Amino acid sequence: MPSAKSPARKKAGKSSKASPPPALKFCVFGDSHIACVKHALDEDLLDLTGVELAFWGAPGPQFRDLHLEEGRLVARGEAVRDSLAKINPIHSEALEPQGYDGFLFIGCRLRVSEFVLPLLASQPGSSDYLSAAVRDLMLARWLDGCRWYRAAREFAKQRPVFFSPAGFLNDGILSEDEVARSVNTEATRAQRQLVWDRIDQAMQLDNIRLIQQPEDTVTRGGLTRAEFATQLGDHGDDSVHKNGAYGAMILNQALHEMRAAPK
Repeated sequence: MPSAKSPARKKAGKSSKASPPPALKFCVFGDSHIACVKHALDEDLLDLTGVELAFWGAPGPQFRDLHLEEGRLVARGEAVRDSLAKINPIHSEALEPQGYDGFLFIGCRLRVSEFVLPLLASQPGSSDYLSAAVRDLMLARWLDGCRWYRAAREFAKQRPVFFSPAGFLNDGILSEDEVARSVNTEATRAQRQLVWDRIDQAMQLDNIRLIQQPEDTVTRGGLTRAEFATQLGDHGDDSVHKNGAYGAMILNQALHEMRAAPK
């Protein structure tokens, strides 16, 4: 005969069973650079434990048909709405901060080569060395001049936002003459980090968390290692887009920071 305590123990056992944590709803927003994260998803390179992942954005000229209106991103034009209906049917008309728990803005026409490379070429002691005041002015113009960064700033007022600018151009695509003109191939990791830290500080003022280009993907001072360049959709002449291994590094870091953030 079972003891009188047995049902209580059984009931306690049931109540102590841990329920799965609610899914974290996370959205990747951007231009054609969201493809590297999609490749990472297809290649099973992402840590999506407890995460419900979605995408929102548009490639090429369609990206210009996305606009910030009253704190949300709105799709203007039939073509971009048709694309979004395939990418994210639930939010095909507009993207609101309240729709997700967090966001990664990737690419979004904020190109590190346009800001970081000139600073890496301007080193102390050189005739064209830029003062700290000039560097800060360049940084403000670089960020404020990108309307999708301004959109990220609005979203960050309500939800955690991470921003991964478009990475350095891919090595092996540019001519060596062009590399010599635009890249300080002797720039060190420490010199790059000084610039990244300044970008991070500026973004923190907008409550945005920078996801900088991983150092393991950088070569020759300010280029992306060839093994992280996309191999899809062209004939090896794409100097801009990255592959799934790169996208996995970016999104996994954003999700790691999102999970670790105080609730």
